[in-house]
Parts: sequence; C-alpha cells; structure tokens
Amino acid sequence: MKVDLFDFHLPEELIAQTPLEQRAESRLMILNKESGKIEHDVFKNIKNYLNPGDCLVLNDTKVLPARLFGMKEDTGAKIEVLLLKQLDGDEWETLIKPAKRVKEGTKIVFGDGLLTAECTGEAEHGGRNLKFSYDGIFYEVLEQLGEMPLPPYIKEQLEDKDRYQTVFARERGSAAAPTAGLHFTEELLEEIKEMGIHIALSLFTWVWEHSGLSVLIRSKSMTCIQSFTR
Repeated sequence: MKVDLFDFHLPEELIAQTPLEQRAESRLMILNKESGKIEHDVFKNIKNYLNPGDCLVLNDTKVLPARLFGMKEDTGAKIEVLLLKQLDGDEWETLIKPAKRVKEGTKIVFGDGLLTAECTGEAEHGGRNLKFSYDGIFYEVLEQLGEMPLPPYIKEQLEDKDRYQTVFARERGSAAAPTAGLHFTEELLEEIKEMGIHIALSLFTWVWEHSGLSVLIRSKSMTCIQSFTR
C-alpha cells in the first residue's frame, strides 16, 4: 500500500479557515451507494438520509489542548510538543518538533516554569516519552498553556476552543477532534432521536500500528457503552 494512493487535489481556497457561526450550516456531500451519484446538501438535512431504526454512533472524546510550546532548559531552543497518549501517571507519549534536539534527559520548560518535562526515552515512530512536573492539577495547567492541535492546513488561530469540540464531548483524551461530529447541534440530535434513531456514545482513542508495507496507519481502539452492544 502506497501513501500516494490517498492523494487528491484540494484547492487551498476551498479549505475553510474558520468555523461557521452555525455548526449545522456546513456543507454535506452525499454519495448514493446504489447509483454512485454525488449530491451536495447542508448538514442540518442529514436527518433526511437516515431511517427509523438506524443507529448513529458518536465519538464522545474531548480534545485536549495538546499542543505545547516551550524551550530547552539548557539552551533556550524552542520546542513544540504534541501530546499523544498518557502512558503512566505524568508520563506521556509525544511528538516533538524538532525531535533531534530532544534526547533522554533533556529538560523542557513551558510557561516560565509553570510546567516542566524531562525526556525519558524515545517512543515509537520518532516520538519521545516525556515525564511532566507541575504544581496543582495537570489538566488545569494544560488548559492554561496548551493550544488546540489544529491540522496543519488550518492557518488561522482558533479564538474559541469550544468550537473544536463536539457538543457531546465528554471523555478527555483525544489529540484531534472527531471532525465529522463537529457539525451536530443539540437541536439536530434531538430531531434525529425523535425519528426513532438510536444514538450511542462511544470513546475512541488513537493507537499506532504499522502495516508492514510502506505506510504508517493510525488505527482506533474503542470503548462502547453496554446498552449499545445489546
């Protein structure tokens, strides 16, 4: 499997840099699986393509402000850190830019010392494991210092962090938003429920896997509420 098999042309001017004021007014593309015809609609009309008895599974992970900007304690060199996965206690698997500057034992300072980290070793796929030190509650410190991990094609700064969360986000831990869910509103979900469609909330977390070929695939592990499996 080659990575370039997934390449497609997307003009930069068609990439939205800021969210719409009304979530459900986003555009929706529909592929008719029988005819192969592609149609365009507005997301609030997604209920027109669902049927009573359908089950809609929503990813209720809450995005962490997982991007941190700090500096090496010894040289002051700038370091960017993206939290990927909590390993044990205050130790996290991370991606670091530039990774070559961070070796085992390297110390990184964030927010004038409000948060510090020490590299405990290399992680898979070029990442680094960091152990954090702080006063208070880690997630509260993260809310102060961290930024939302927006995709690289989004250049505009996000003014409201809540716009990178779904309205049903509950379980803290995701390093990226379940983007398809961003367009649902509470009102739209109620309308869908009233149609006789079951809505199940499930937690997805990222897990690294290697395909054994030439592409690195990030698969998902999933936790379902018990009623969903009945």
